[in-house]
Amino acid sequence: MKNEIIIFSIIFSTIAPAILATTHLSIYVALPTFLLVLVIAYLTYLLVNVKWDYKGLYAYAQDFHPLIGYIFLASWLGSYYPYTIYTAIYIPYYVLNLDGITAVIISLIVEAIVVVALLTNFYYIFPIIAFSQLALALPFGWKLGLGVTPPIPSLFLDILSSSVIIVCITLSTFIKADKRFSNYILYSVLIGGIMLFYSSFLSPSSLAVYGEAIGNFGLIMAEFLMIKNLLSGLQRENIVKYLAIASIPLVGIGNLNYTLFYNTLIVPSVALLYVSLFLSFLSVFKYFNSLKIKILGSIALLLFIYGEYNVIATSKGYLLYEAIGALILSILIGISVYSKRKHSFNSIRDLGKNF
Repeated sequence: MKNEIIIFSIIFSTIAPAILATTHLSIYVALPTFLLVLVIAYLTYLLVNVKWDYKGLYAYAQDFHPLIGYIFLASWLGSYYPYTIYTAIYIPYYVLNLDGITAVIISLIVEAIVVVALLTNFYYIFPIIAFSQLALALPFGWKLGLGVTPPIPSLFLDILSSSVIIVCITLSTFIKADKRFSNYILYSVLIGGIMLFYSSFLSPSSLAVYGEAIGNFGLIMAEFLMIKNLLSGLQRENIVKYLAIASIPLVGIGNLNYTLFYNTLIVPSVALLYVSLFLSFLSVFKYFNSLKIKILGSIALLLFIYGEYNVIATSKGYLLYEAIGALILSILIGISVYSKRKHSFNSIRDLGKNF
């Protein structure tokens, strides 16, 4: 039972329910958004029923083609590791609206707790994270207040933009779990959908902001855990310790100019995220022959393409160069690793022919 609770709370934390409860979107955006969100969640559910192990999305991308797998690996790690750092900055400055020494201390405490929990395997922190943010995001004491409906010309774009609001549910693929728990993915998204729905006609109470902060903290914890799981699956778990310890001084550096630090990291991070998701979800077409599943897979890929386009189109100056540079670099790294591995394999095969 304890194991089931931890698995559910990890998956539940990846959708950050308190963040969904405070979005306050128009109902005309929230409902179609949820339908598109459900597509990504359902495909994630199908994928973990193919295989559910520490390599997660990387294994699916590798199955599609090894080169795709290596580009995925470079882009995914390049996306999520910075996320675990700049989100610790985001919580005090942007969510809690703090500044000065208080914000600095909170950002460092957040990252330190994540690192200690990660290195000591203290995963009982996930039920605390999941259910505390849920309690703070329940609509007790909230006031009636409808979300603003955007003008018709921008309504469709708002729906597309918000449809990737829970792409972090894909983190659940990096859990090593029994397939009978795969329904937890759908249950979590349905609960999140309810919260997204009532947030469209209720204005959050002052307590909800603390739930939102915990939701972001839960995402950092989940993302770092999945980095650890993936590297463990690749027999590179020793790297996790160095990444975790390095994240604390990096957060400290980020406090020197939090706006510049956050903006500089988030643009390439999100650009790489959409690329990695696109590459891994190509596996849907390898694993499933159903026309229905292929249509859903095509919808997901189009959402990721739009997400990538939106990042590039809205980035200006050095941020645009950063985003494009990060994409090119991840591709070059993937090609380099693929070529090296292929050469090594061919050398071993040729050596075997001599015996």
